[in-house]
Amino acid sequence: MNIAILDDHELIRLGLRSTLQNTKHKVTIDAATAEQLFEKLVEGVPCDLILLDVLMPGTSGIEVAQRLRAEYPDIKIIIVSVDTKEYIINQLMHIGIDGFISKNGPLEEVRAAVASVEEGVPYYGHDLAVLVRDIVDAKIDKKSSSLLTKRELEIIEACCSGMMGKEIADKFNISLRAVNSHKTNIFNKLGLSSSVEMVRFALEHGII
Repeated sequence: MNIAILDDHELIRLGLRSTLQNTKHKVTIDAATAEQLFEKLVEGVPCDLILLDVLMPGTSGIEVAQRLRAEYPDIKIIIVSVDTKEYIINQLMHIGIDGFISKNGPLEEVRAAVASVEEGVPYYGHDLAVLVRDIVDAKIDKKSSSLLTKRELEIIEACCSGMMGKEIADKFNISLRAVNSHKTNIFNKLGLSSSVEMVRFALEHGII
């Protein structure tokens, strides 16, 4: 993927670029301000995913995420921030981000987040798992969860934890084809069309 980095701290941008240097992805935009980012996007610089800070002078990361969703809805958004307050994460999840990792976490988690989002599965850092679950204020949807088998619920939980198809297959000692078959059954039962929708549905309805 073509990746943009938006952070007002040069050392953070350097660390993120270094982390992605030996991957198949390419950093096409390195911006310190929202203005620099959108100038590049208007110029047509390719961007599939952005690593975005929240706390920045001028235009905040929340405002950037809102504008991206309105003007560039296909660009994936992963928040990389030291600010992990519940109301911040809740607001960003409502906007429709694809992931959130803490700057206090290991740099290796950046690669894990990018790989997960590339596959269409939202990623939230391990240190944010409890907080993200607490954000979900909907009660368990008994009707939806009763439609699912135990294995299907296990598949959903594995996807929500950021596991890839092959990892899920290895965990449950089944084939990748079986994993995909379970996902198809889940989509059909819940009226969904993708892993992203499945994860969001599970979080919003308290299924996991």
